[in-house]
Amino acid sequence: NIESGTRMNLIVWSHNKAWRRAHPTRLRREFYAKEDGPPDEVCLSYTHDRDYLAYRKPPKGRAGGRNRPWCPPEGKEYENFPDSDASM
Repeated sequence: NIESGTRMNLIVWSHNKAWRRAHPTRLRREFYAKEDGPPDEVCLSYTHDRDYLAYRKPPKGRAGGRNRPWCPPEGKEYENFPDSDASM
């Protein structure tokens, strides 16, 4: 049994373009449910959420950076989803 110490986590990211192109959830939007409403601000992701800039400023050093958010897919947005140009 572990009785003392410090917990540490390691996150490893990788890319497999062939898998991403072939994965069914990338090809078929019907897997995604329509969003019920605006996001919980704690869960917003600059990398993934298309409406991030409607709720928060870009992370430091990313104001002019390249960003290609994808979530939610077109047609799965909540009612009154901000336009892609929305910003604080």
